Amino acid sequence: MIKLFNHSITGLSMNKRLLLLLALGLVGIGSIVIPKLGVSVVQAENAQETLILEVACDGRTGALNRVDPSATTPAGRGDVGIVNGFIFPAGTIPPGDNGFDLDVPERMGDWVCVNSRGALPAPRNAAVTYYFAMPNLETAGLITQGFNAHRFPGSIPVAHAIVGGTGVFSGTTGEVIEEVIGKNKTGAFNLRYYIKPAKQGLKIRD
Repeated sequence: MIKLFNHSITGLSMNKRLLLLLALGLVGIGSIVIPKLGVSVVQAENAQETLILEVACDGRTGALNRVDPSATTPAGRGDVGIVNGFIFPAGTIPPGDNGFDLDVPERMGDWVCVNSRGALPAPRNAAVTYYFAMPNLETAGLITQGFNAHRFPGSIPVAHAIVGGTGVFSGTTGEVIEEVIGKNKTGAFNLRYYIKPAKQGLKIRD
């Protein structure tokens, strides 16, 4: 029997099963395929599962609240920004600065980044909180915190902490590795997230 985060998927309601199968790509050994959805779910035996999600930041939504409202210099320490984006299944966004169209219908949820600039010296710079809503926080959501290093090219992968979850992800903790994979048609970053739940596994509520 294939398990999802150490919890049998056969015990979930159909809606929750479909949501998890659609939302999350697991890497490992063995697989089951849901042809109607075109989604594979795999598990590595005796290994920690890894979820992979991709996000296209929407540069049209970016806003910055300046400590000094009259400042004309680049964002500095204490300036707070926000930007939205869209979540896609793993393998959707091609690498590189290729003008990816983030308005395509394959998107599966919303992503929000709230950031405070200058928390650490470059390249870490901003302290960030990310919200992954799939498709909303009431149904399935993850919240992570850490520091970013969004530069292109040459960004370095950054580890964030999973500080909690909502809906079917309630009680989830662990670590997320973030990397920049390119830019999209809005000029903003495309990101990939490797989500590694803690050893106790994902807690799924019926």
